[in-house]
Amino acid sequence: MKIENRGPGDIEFTILGSIHGDEPAGKKAIEEILRKDFEYKKAVKFIIANEKALEQNERFLDADLNRSFPGDINSGKREEVLASKLLNQIGDSRVLDIHSTHSFDRPFATTVNLRNSEMDMIKATGAEYAVKFGEGTGTWMDYATGVVVEAGLQHSEQAVENAVNVIENFLGYFNVIDIDFEISDPELYVQEEKVEGDWKFLKENFQKVEEGEVFARRDNERLVAEEDFYPVLMSTNGYEGILGHKASKYEEK
Repeated sequence: MKIENRGPGDIEFTILGSIHGDEPAGKKAIEEILRKDFEYKKAVKFIIANEKALEQNERFLDADLNRSFPGDINSGKREEVLASKLLNQIGDSRVLDIHSTHSFDRPFATTVNLRNSEMDMIKATGAEYAVKFGEGTGTWMDYATGVVVEAGLQHSEQAVENAVNVIENFLGYFNVIDIDFEISDPELYVQEEKVEGDWKFLKENFQKVEEGEVFARRDNERLVAEEDFYPVLMSTNGYEGILGHKASKYEEK
């Protein structure tokens, strides 16, 4: 874990990258931001999380870091130890966590809460879509306030560029640095169901799949929508054994 602090006073924000070692966009974006000559008006902590896994271009070495929180400092698994240390570093700061994906080439935000604090942070990212996932899956978001941004396609230079833009926009929005920024008004979705299995995905993420449509196939098998839904993080070559997620549009009650 590599840590660098910028700005005066107590840490208010944490910019987190490369929790997964096969997602180098976060690391590269943080390094690019740190090379720039910004004057920081508030304190920010930058963390490149899983350096050992990055060196081997592996998602994780012993356990998925993004499913290992709150961690265990006495564990024999390095990511469980790292999760404990990482939560300690985050403390009560607000977190922006940069990831990348096989499913979508533009930035979108994810969170486990749609409270005012998270909504403010989602708007700060400039992302056009945001998805609420359930709590209790072992991510840091179960224990801290913040959002994840999927910056783009894994191992692409565009994902790095997107991530730099998201971080700068976020820091500008919260008056950490002087820079022009956009305030997004994202379409909001709620994750409803995980779709298991290895399939060829036939549709587009965030575009409605209507009841009766075929949205994935393998050999002679077809997956047919039993009701309308919106695909999220669906891809042919994403997670082993998981196609992705079905989501619905969020309607505030």
